[in-house]
Amino acid sequence: MLEITSFEADRRLRGSLLLGSALIALIVLTIALFPSIQESGVDLDAYLESLPPEATRAFVGNVTTLTTIEGYLVSQLYQFGWVLLLAVYYAYAAASTVAGEVERGTVELTLSLPITRTRAVVAKFLSLVPGVVLVNAITFFAVYVGVALVDESIDAVDLFAVHAYSVAYLLACASVGLLASVTFDSVRRAQTAGSGAVFGLFLLDTFTFNTDYEWLGDIAFSRYFDPGAILIDGDVSWSDLSILLIAIVVLIVASAEYFERRDLSG
Repeated sequence: MLEITSFEADRRLRGSLLLGSALIALIVLTIALFPSIQESGVDLDAYLESLPPEATRAFVGNVTTLTTIEGYLVSQLYQFGWVLLLAVYYAYAAASTVAGEVERGTVELTLSLPITRTRAVVAKFLSLVPGVVLVNAITFFAVYVGVALVDESIDAVDLFAVHAYSVAYLLACASVGLLASVTFDSVRRAQTAGSGAVFGLFLLDTFTFNTDYEWLGDIAFSRYFDPGAILIDGDVSWSDLSILLIAIVVLIVASAEYFERRDLSG
């Protein structure tokens, strides 16, 4: 099992480095704009209050001020970049793990090894973990150094907590892609289903939050990851983190069980 994990992780290394580089560029641009925005005298908080509740939830989260570096980073970087874009990306990436082999017809070769289908599915998922950790490690240092370069300060522990927590969140989203990957023979269908499900759940969270139908959004993983609460208030919700970890295990088990019973002869 570890051989498959190691091989797949090495194969994904270049993609993770490219993604990390792209995020560094985004981080540099985002942080570099902060001093000029502050000096412009624009009332960002008034702008924030003018936004519709749905837009605030989707793009700003629970941030109440954009005048601090923490609030600015959450609104301009983490809420949209991590909670949505990276979540969709990893669901999309995970969707190709098993479906890709089925579509290429190489799954029989993999299963000819002394390994069960369950172990193969778990190994495929575990191959995503190093990339998620690497991207978050790279961006953690990029943000911390970037903030220092513009003569601002940020709590390193809280910043680390955001990125450590996001590993669990992104892997939970990836597990949705894994379930799609064992369900469909076509990579394109699996990627559409996996990434579409994560995006749809994000919208469900956004449009039901603080409404009479808020309970519907409880199935969305974005409901359990609040970068603002962690970075601004230093508040890590261990119960929400536990829900994400349990969801990862449940979806991996469900994916493995379904793949064990699936007929691949066709």
